[in-house]
Amino acid sequence: MTTSRKQKTEKEIKKVRTQKNPKEKYEAKRDMSLETDEKLKDILYPSSKAKTFKITLVFGFKHSPQYKKAVQLAKKNPFYQEEGGDEWIRHSATYTPETVEELFQLFNLVHEWEKTEVLVNHKKIPYGHQLWLPLMWFYRIK
Repeated sequence: MTTSRKQKTEKEIKKVRTQKNPKEKYEAKRDMSLETDEKLKDILYPSSKAKTFKITLVFGFKHSPQYKKAVQLAKKNPFYQEEGGDEWIRHSATYTPETVEELFQLFNLVHEWEKTEVLVNHKKIPYGHQLWLPLMWFYRIK
């Protein structure tokens, strides 16, 4: 047997070994299809990915009689965080639909402060004040 013919035979043997049987091919295609379906669902229905809806209020220092009360309310929240210090301090508290009343109280104190931010699921989203918070207020109806 010549060298080139021997090389051809070895290549054919490798090709046969690496080929999948029909059942393996079907399973591989099915797995790819399921993965593609999951990615498509994540794109079409992003809200189903998040298990809970969360609103985070972030506010800074303000020379106001309501500042101390706002900080006290925020500190009662189990997800309270504080960054910075003095005049550059940033307070944040995360609320779920179950704690909407506490969110409402804090928001009424800080909503007019210029550095107040509203985050939805920890992301800065357009119209947080105007759209997302009023949607959260529906959870106040019992």
